[in-house]
Amino acid sequence: MNKLIVITGPSGSGKTSLMRQIMKNEVVSFTTRMPRQGEINGVDYKFISLEKFEELKEQGKLIEQVEYSGNYYGIDREELEYRTSIGNAFVILDYHGMQQVKKVYPNCVTLFLYTPYHKAYKQMIQRGDTIEKVQQRLKTYTQEMKNKEYYDYVIRNNSGKFDESIKVLTSIIESEVSRLHT
Repeated sequence: MNKLIVITGPSGSGKTSLMRQIMKNEVVSFTTRMPRQGEINGVDYKFISLEKFEELKEQGKLIEQVEYSGNYYGIDREELEYRTSIGNAFVILDYHGMQQVKKVYPNCVTLFLYTPYHKAYKQMIQRGDTIEKVQQRLKTYTQEMKNKEYYDYVIRNNSGKFDESIKVLTSIIESEVSRLHT
C-alpha cells in the first residue's frame, strides 16, 4: 500500500509550490471556482460547473468536499484510488477535508504548513489575487492556526527559506514512506 500525504495550511503558505517540487503524483481536486491566471485544468484543479459538482456529490463519488470562499472543492474516490495505486501521492486540502480523507484513508500522513500572516498576505498578492480576495481568504487564518495540533507534523515555511522547507518536508515524507517497507 502506497502512502498518501495530506497537506493543509492557510492560503499563501506555499503548499502547492513546495509539494510540486517534492512529489509528482498529486491527487487533483474538483473545484467550481474560475481558474486563476496560469492555472491548467486537470493539473491545478479539475474546473467544473456547480451542476456537475452537485451531480458527483449526489452519485456519492466525492470522498471529500468543502465550500471555501463561495466555491466548492472535492476529491473523487476514483482519482484518489488511482493516484495511490501508481505510487505515493499527495493531496492539498483544508482541515475539514483532511478529517474526511482520514476517515477513508486512516494511514495517511497529515502535514500542516504555515507561514506568518503578513508573509501569506504578500504571497497571495504576488500571485495575482486581489486585495479583497486575499482579505476574504485570510479571514480563516487564525482558526486554521488553531487546528494545527490535529496534524502529524507542523512545518513553518519561512520566507526566503524555500530550499530549507523542501529539505524538511522531503525528510518527513521519506521517513514516513520508509516505514511502509520495514
